Parts: sequence; structure tokens; C-alpha cells
Amino acid sequence: MINKETIAQLFRSYYPDMLRLARLLLHDGAESEDVVDEVFAALMHKDIVPTGSTIRPFLMTAVRNRCINILRSRSIRQRIQGLYLLDSQLDTASADDIEERIGHMRQAFDSSLDDNSRRVLTQRYIQQLSYAEIAAEESISETAVYKRIRKALDTLRKKLTRIR
Repeated sequence: MINKETIAQLFRSYYPDMLRLARLLLHDGAESEDVVDEVFAALMHKDIVPTGSTIRPFLMTAVRNRCINILRSRSIRQRIQGLYLLDSQLDTASADDIEERIGHMRQAFDSSLDDNSRRVLTQRYIQQLSYAEIAAEESISETAVYKRIRKALDTLRKKLTRIR
């Protein structure tokens, strides 16, 4: 284990830069301080710490990696909350309201998309074919499949947001 004096010296030397990086990535002061503190706490339990010119990159990388883990966790939490909200909205929606929405979606699907886009979306989302399988069946590249799907979904999204 590293002695406390070495950790204290590293803390005094690198804490401001590490905190600045964490704040830049997380946009949260308290969480940034926690990240930097965790890095130093982890250092106390390591047997070997880089020295010389490698210590700063080591510490900054440790802060960056912890921030990325937090951001990834936030993203997952936000997606789960979004799904929960969507689920709770569906619970309160009446069956007639849901049928009406489905009708709008079918109408937008039929009226807003050309045959190629409808066919590719059907293959991808109903038949659950891969991009490669769709490309082979349609005699187009996988990139063209991706572009058709993206364009069709954008078109549907615009059409359905206008209906609301």
C-alpha cells in the first residue's frame, strides 16, 4: 500500500485538474468531488502507482473512466424512467385512445411512405430480418437499407408528431 504522505502530495498536486475534468464531464460539482475522492481512495489500496511523468495521465484516465461509468449509469436510469413513464401512461390510456393512436400510426405508415420504405420497415421490424438479409433480398447495400429505415422512421416521426 502507498503511504498517506504520498497520497496527500498527489492530492495537493493533481486534485484541481482532476476535479475540473470531472466537472466538465458530469456537470455536477458534488458528484465530481465524489469521483475524485473515489480515485484517491482506490489509490490507497493499490500496491503500485505510476510515478514521474505517468502519474498525471494515470489519475486523469481514472477520473475519466469513473465519469464514463456514471454517465452510462445515468443513461440507463433515464431510459428505465422513460419506459416506466410510458408504461404508466399506457395504463391510464383508454382502450379507445390506444386504438385511435394505432389507427393514426397505420394511416401514417400507409400514406406517408413509399412501397420500398414500407417493405424495408416490414422486413426489419415485423419479420425481424437483419440488415444483411434485407440487403440481399432487396438487392441493395446494407447502407442503403439503413438509410431507407432512417428516412422512413424520420418521416413517420414527423407525421405522427403533427397529429398529436
